[in-house]
Amino acid sequence: MVLPLVARLRDARVRAAVGVPISQVMLAAAGYILLALAARTLPAGGFATVSAFYLLLNTVGRGVFASVELETSRAMSAAGAADVDSAPILAEAVRRTAVLLVLAVALSFSATLLLPDVEIAGALALGSCAMALSYGVRGPLAARRRYGAYSGTFLLEGSLTVLGAVALAVGGADDLESWVAVLVLSPALAAAVVAGAASRAGILKTVRSSLGPAWTRGQRGAVGGLHRISLPALLWTSLFYLSSQGVWNLAPVAVTAALPAVPTAAAGFVAVAVVLRAPVFVFPAIQAVMLPAISAAAQRDDRAGSSRALRPLLLIVGVLAAPWVLCAVLVVPWLAQFAFAVEIVPPWPASLALAMSTVVGAGAFVVQTRVLAFGRHRDVGLAWFVGLVVLGAVFLLPGDPQVSAALAQLAASIAVMLGVMVANQRVGSA
Repeated sequence: MVLPLVARLRDARVRAAVGVPISQVMLAAAGYILLALAARTLPAGGFATVSAFYLLLNTVGRGVFASVELETSRAMSAAGAADVDSAPILAEAVRRTAVLLVLAVALSFSATLLLPDVEIAGALALGSCAMALSYGVRGPLAARRRYGAYSGTFLLEGSLTVLGAVALAVGGADDLESWVAVLVLSPALAAAVVAGAASRAGILKTVRSSLGPAWTRGQRGAVGGLHRISLPALLWTSLFYLSSQGVWNLAPVAVTAALPAVPTAAAGFVAVAVVLRAPVFVFPAIQAVMLPAISAAAQRDDRAGSSRALRPLLLIVGVLAAPWVLCAVLVVPWLAQFAFAVEIVPPWPASLALAMSTVVGAGAFVVQTRVLAFGRHRDVGLAWFVGLVVLGAVFLLPGDPQVSAALAQLAASIAVMLGVMVANQRVGSA
């Protein structure tokens, strides 16, 4: 069993695909390094604001535009399987991204209530623009299975984040704007490099030609079914990404708001929650690797084959569940104290619930990949929206805010898993 796996890893494309989740982990680590250095450089209030900005940038920027990557990858993969020209799909992706950009900017400025001033909200809007470009280019890279370039975008963003944070920490920068600038400029610069690489690969040239006079009404009509990026599908997909980011990010924000008189306890919960949400960065990469093959199976209406494709990853999630939960209870509290210099950590039931929620969430992301490949975006979006509602409802129950928030996140992930399992059953297996 091991030898065939080693043989497969000798294939360059397989090695590149394996690098995708690794690059996502390294990007998450870069963000945590920045927060750890900020905790040691900024006053408590400044560190809290940088943490809030970091979470909001992930919620709005990644939450909105990850759907562009996912849908572009799905549609282009289906077109390739059917030997259909993908140029109109790329042009359609550009137009849909422009629509979502308006939504992201509006959400960024609506977050002013959670940030010190409108200037920081403006920085959040700029960061969302950088995400729009970055994810818009990653979609074609994933569809064409250019996983090396795909992984490189995240590695570059992470490297720039670490370099900027180290420079600020060494220089003793205690102004909020500098740390926010690093979080905004890192994805922006990485996106510029990605765009340049895509241009050399001919991707942007294809988009420009598709947006020109050749983009006629007849070409629009040629893009249909699984070979197009419909706005309703994109909005439903954005709903599930936004809702999922809310599921992973709102618990620490709620605890901070509920414990204004005990900032050390709130900081401890935030530190542990931030560490335990690390697997969330890998979830989109799982879909990026799985979706092309499953979309091709969906194009052939191979429901049994697409269902079998889920089993290996679900098995991996199950095998890693117990060690992850054990690590969350025994190691993560110590790691949070060491990395973020917090004095108090949440009780172990809270850490246990947070860890279990990420395991359930990983399983939900694997299952929903097949649901999305068969075009049931609404089912997935509703599942995550229901999960977000469950999160809010459970948190409002009386009790220790830290335990309540952790149980709320676990309950939300279970609600999502049940929702995508029902949707997967509707897809069928025959």
